[in-house]
Amino acid sequence: MDEVIKREEASTIAKELSDCERHLRKGNIFSCLVCFEGVLKKMLSTKMLPGDSKQLNKDINTFQHDLAASKIFKDVYGPVTFRDDDIPTALDFMKQLIEIKDEETRALLAGESDANTLGNAAVAPKVQQIKVLIEKGDYADAHEMIAGDEEIIGLLVDEYNSTGIALRQSGHYDEAIIAFRKAVVVLPNDEGLYYNIARAYVGKKTWQEAAETIDSSLKINANFTEGIKLLKYIRENGGLDG
Repeated sequence: MDEVIKREEASTIAKELSDCERHLRKGNIFSCLVCFEGVLKKMLSTKMLPGDSKQLNKDINTFQHDLAASKIFKDVYGPVTFRDDDIPTALDFMKQLIEIKDEETRALLAGESDANTLGNAAVAPKVQQIKVLIEKGDYADAHEMIAGDEEIIGLLVDEYNSTGIALRQSGHYDEAIIAFRKAVVVLPNDEGLYYNIARAYVGKKTWQEAAETIDSSLKINANFTEGIKLLKYIRENGGLDG
């Protein structure tokens, strides 16, 4: 007996893909990936009309391009290219990304249980929750929990920034950039954090990225003296036009 095709199942998949887009717009990258994994699983297990399948595949291709092009995805996972019309490969890749992020989160929780490392014990549990959200890439939820709390902002920025400086000084530039970018999530309008990221790019001799990052710093504070000096150095040593 032929399996009955229920068109509402295709509509459900389309709605869940819209949920993925909503998570991406909000900056909840981990939730976005989990949602997209579910969409891809349903695409492989749901029997549907050829027209519905074709449209959903087209929409999935578009979403994959938007996901790969999004700043938050690139900040967390780096540059990625998805192949169109290859749902099994995309699903395997989503599983890998989710597993990696879960492992990082478990390591974070296991390695930082000592509240003394987080400053005031009264805010330590909340700080830890925020750090887990940042580790997962759920930046919007992290911002909501921070809610302008200056003490929490100070604790997080100090920790991420200090870690980044130590990593940069030891030559671990990529790890330093990740740490500094976490600080930027917490305090996005601090020119000094972009300056630190730019210095890590200089250490890697990736001059264009360094120039673009220090430019972000100077957009926040056009009179930032150290930023102006670093931009001059980058242009002179990286062979970039002024």
